[in-house]
Amino acid sequence: MQSTSPYLPQHWPDAIWDVSGAFVNDRELIAFHDYCKLLLGFEAFSIVHGSPLCEWNSGRVLKHLMREAEEVRTAGLEYEKRNIAVYLTFTNLLLQEKHLKDAFGNAICIFFTRHNPTGRNAVILASDLLREHIRKEYPTLKIISSILKITNSGGKGKLDTYKRLADEYDEVMVHPDDVLNYDLLEQIKDKERHILLINEYCIRNCPIRPFHYHTLSESALAFMSYDSSKFEARQATNGCRSLYTLLADEHKSVLALNTPEIRKLRDMGFRHFKVQGRGHANASSILFDMLRLALRSDAPGENAMHRNGQMFWESILPH
Repeated sequence: MQSTSPYLPQHWPDAIWDVSGAFVNDRELIAFHDYCKLLLGFEAFSIVHGSPLCEWNSGRVLKHLMREAEEVRTAGLEYEKRNIAVYLTFTNLLLQEKHLKDAFGNAICIFFTRHNPTGRNAVILASDLLREHIRKEYPTLKIISSILKITNSGGKGKLDTYKRLADEYDEVMVHPDDVLNYDLLEQIKDKERHILLINEYCIRNCPIRPFHYHTLSESALAFMSYDSSKFEARQATNGCRSLYTLLADEHKSVLALNTPEIRKLRDMGFRHFKVQGRGHANASSILFDMLRLALRSDAPGENAMHRNGQMFWESILPH
C-alpha cells in the first residue's frame, strides 16, 4: 500500500479492511479495488470474505448465493491476480461427520490452497468438527473463529473465552456486542489477531441471535425444504423490523459504528476491521460503506472525495 496517497483516510490509514461479498458482488468489489489502486494510489482492501451456498455455509443462506464452480474459480483467480486474500465463511454450527465429504466445500478449499499468493487465505468456522477437518486436510489455510462460534457457545463478554479461542485459532471474530465493550477489549492481547465487525445492522444485545444462527445452519442443510416460519414468528416480535428500534432505541439500536467509535478502537490497537453485507442482493450497501470508510473524508471546503465517489459510480455503470 502506498502510504503517500492523499486519499487515504486520515483517521485510520493503517486499517486492514475485510470486505463481504465474495462470490456475490465480485465485479463491483474488484472495480472498486482497481479504481482506488490505479487512480487514487492505494489499495482499499486486502481481504474479501464470503461463501457460495453449500452445506458448510451459514450466516446468510440465500438463493442469490448459489454459484457454479466456474463462477467461483473465475472470482478466485481475479482476487489472486490482485493479491487479495479470501476468507471462506464456512460457519455452519450443525455439521456431522457425513457433511465433511461435501464435494463443493472441499473443492473450494483445494482451490484456495493452490491459489494463495498472500499465504493468508482462511476459513471462518463455527464447527469444531469442520475445524479439525480443515486443519488436517488443508493445513495451509488459516482458521478463524466466527461470530456464530462465540455466540452459540455463550462466550460473549467473557475474556477467558477470547483467550481460549486465540489459542485454538489463527484469528478470532469479536462478538458484535463486545465491539463496544471497551473494558473487555482493553484486556485482549494480540489485538492484531482479533477482527472487529464495524457495520453490524442487527440490534444490540439481540435476544434471538443464537436462535437465528441455529436456524440458518439448519436451512443450509435442507435449503430446498426448510420451514422458516418459526424464526419469522420470533423475529416479528424482536424489534429488528422497527425503524424506531433500529435508529433511536439506545438499548437496541443497530451496532453499526460511527467515526469516533472506530477511531477509539484503532487507538486501542485494533487494525483488522470487517465490513459485512453478503446477505444483500446487490453491492450498493457494501460499496457505500467502503466509500465512507476506506477513502479520506473531505476537509471543509473540499469536494475531492465526493467527486471521486461520483466518478467511481459512473465507472461501473454499463456503457
